Amino acid sequence: MTDLQQDHSAFARAVAPQVDQALASKRYVSRFPQPLERSYQVYAADLKSGQSLKATAISLVVFNLGIIMDYTAHPDHLWEFLLIRVVFASLPCLYLVWFSRRLATYALRDWLSGAALIWIGLSMNILVEMRGSPPVQLAFGIGLLIVVANVVFHLRTAVAASTSLAIMLVTTAFLGIRVESSLTPADGLALLFVAAAGVLTLLANYRLECTLRHLYLMILRETLRTGDMERVNEELTAISQTDPLTGIANRRLFDRQFGTACGSSLDTGEMLALLLIDVDHFKRYNDTHGHLVGDACLKQVAKTIALQVRRERDLPARIGGEEFAVLLRDATETAAQKVADRIHRALAADWPEGLAPVTVSIGLAILRSPSADAIMAAADKALYEAKNGGRNRTITTATAA
Repeated sequence: MTDLQQDHSAFARAVAPQVDQALASKRYVSRFPQPLERSYQVYAADLKSGQSLKATAISLVVFNLGIIMDYTAHPDHLWEFLLIRVVFASLPCLYLVWFSRRLATYALRDWLSGAALIWIGLSMNILVEMRGSPPVQLAFGIGLLIVVANVVFHLRTAVAASTSLAIMLVTTAFLGIRVESSLTPADGLALLFVAAAGVLTLLANYRLECTLRHLYLMILRETLRTGDMERVNEELTAISQTDPLTGIANRRLFDRQFGTACGSSLDTGEMLALLLIDVDHFKRYNDTHGHLVGDACLKQVAKTIALQVRRERDLPARIGGEEFAVLLRDATETAAQKVADRIHRALAADWPEGLAPVTVSIGLAILRSPSADAIMAAADKALYEAKNGGRNRTITTATAA
């Protein structure tokens, strides 16, 4: 298993109970425990990334179109209005949004977006003050900005609430500066409308945030279930193809790959070699040392064989009690003989302390026919000759063309 797969498995084990618990709860959840919250923030940031850019572009376009009202009110101060809208407001906001997208801290991205919206709110108050516009006009603009902050940008609820409050405080401060202007009942009603819009859009923001979190939980649950099914299938496949005692390939996998390799050798011209390996006098070894030691012996033999083959090309397998096989792809007789010699040398030299060593007899056959039965029979014949010839040796034969 790779490090990435291990990390994914650890994450799945950690968040699965949290996902089930959150979905079982009937309450709206605005924050998850870690590491689920961290995972959600990554998901939400990716989801809102494109939306945030579009919202920024549209908001700045609408904001700068206000130059029409500026020109209508004071055509002689057009350049001052342009300076405030473009240089004082738009460029800093664009920089904040650009910079926020390069941050790894997702919460800080929302705070920077909120800061940009507050800066726009400050600029709108300055522009209204310069035009001498009535509070009703200011209330309309600020109300629209709060809707954008709470709904269009879809900031996190805490950030949206802080941003809306800051915009309203800035607006209240500017209204307080204009002491010479008395607020009419219509002006007061307009400001009350802004406050109501702020509260209602914050509620909508909160519900939208909770809905998005619930949707993420459902997607994640299905993803985890799919991953679990895939993992179980992989484990079952591995179990069905692995010898439970030695951990190398079993007879089923060997027969399938051996048959496939023999069949494809006709098209590719690939030379195949087969080693049939039998542990010498293993019955006597079992009777002398017991079955537990016998099992440990077979594990050591399998490990030794697996270490001596070319891992990317060859397939070692246990095909019966004390019988092993190695399929060598694209192997000449000389290369196959070298593998057999390495197995003999390793078994003679490398045994765990307390485990009596054994030797093996090896039958080696080179495929010169597409018949899997032919090469198996040839290797079996060679193995028989090796055992009758004194054991602990390799005998080579070749199948008929």
